[in-house]
Amino acid sequence: MMIDKIRHLLAFSDTPRYNIKAVVQQTQVNVSTLRAWEQRYGVPQPKRTDHGHRLYSQRDIEIIKWLKLATEDGISISQAVVMLQEEPEEAPRAEVLIDAKPHRTTIADAGWPDLRTQLFDALVNSNLRQANVLLSTAISLFPVESLVYDVILPIMYDFSKRWVDGSGCMAVEQVAVQIIRQRLTSLLQIHAPYAHGPRMLIAATHGEQHDIGPLVYALMMEQEGWEVVFMGPNLGMTGLADFLVRMSPAVVVLSASMVENVASIQQVGQMITGLHHHGVHFGYAGRAFVQNPELCLRMPGTYMGDDFRAAIQSAQQLSEEFGLSGVHANGMHSREGTASRTRLGL
Repeated sequence: MMIDKIRHLLAFSDTPRYNIKAVVQQTQVNVSTLRAWEQRYGVPQPKRTDHGHRLYSQRDIEIIKWLKLATEDGISISQAVVMLQEEPEEAPRAEVLIDAKPHRTTIADAGWPDLRTQLFDALVNSNLRQANVLLSTAISLFPVESLVYDVILPIMYDFSKRWVDGSGCMAVEQVAVQIIRQRLTSLLQIHAPYAHGPRMLIAATHGEQHDIGPLVYALMMEQEGWEVVFMGPNLGMTGLADFLVRMSPAVVVLSASMVENVASIQQVGQMITGLHHHGVHFGYAGRAFVQNPELCLRMPGTYMGDDFRAAIQSAQQLSEEFGLSGVHANGMHSREGTASRTRLGL
């Protein structure tokens, strides 16, 4: 139903983040049309920077996409805007749709209570075409937070249970992980050019072959506005110190899922601690620390927490404590003055 489609727009973030070039790239609506809609109909409602430049939220982008689809279906733009502004029996008011803080849409809210089950079954049975269709549906339907917490992480947990109880197949799991990894990486790349927050480098430490956990964290931090440099699994030490000085991240977060790889995190952490005068801060996380909290006693830096939400909060606390800021127009960094609990399988 059209009302349901409008209601889904509420779930997207209203944090201003994207310039008009990014909006055009994501919506395929040209600048003159966007300006005309804004001036004549008051939709979308971009915020302004201190220099007067428009910044659009993810909700603005989804509204623009919806307006484009509506007009392509034969609805006039004025009628489409009225539909956003009307107050049908089950639809939210337009001022709520545009200005209020959104609630998090879940699979059940969207009428897809079995989407996750269908996707898991498709992956288990190596029905790759169906898996990709369902993933595309989930990505188009849900904001990133719901996609991660309600779809991706539960599926990864189900695969890990199958592996533990001996009912899983390594080849099937590898294909499933790669399909999910490719989609998450694509989402990460979509928003990467438009982040203006502090720079964070995220990787799985030396010896770790899987990086879904760090990849999920990278995607979530990007949604928080951080500029994320994602380095994947099996991070090596060779040349790393020079690379960090050159990249000048505000925070480096490494993860380990296996206890035997904690020593390599400790080694990198000690090296990064020595770079403190360059403004680089070190954090660590992962299943190894969740299951063996005593390991934290020997670690330099900051333990980011047992779950993704705690790790996001820890990053924000570091930002506040050390006055971390974002990227200037010249690309250089400045650090002066300024669902259910999910275990970190990082």
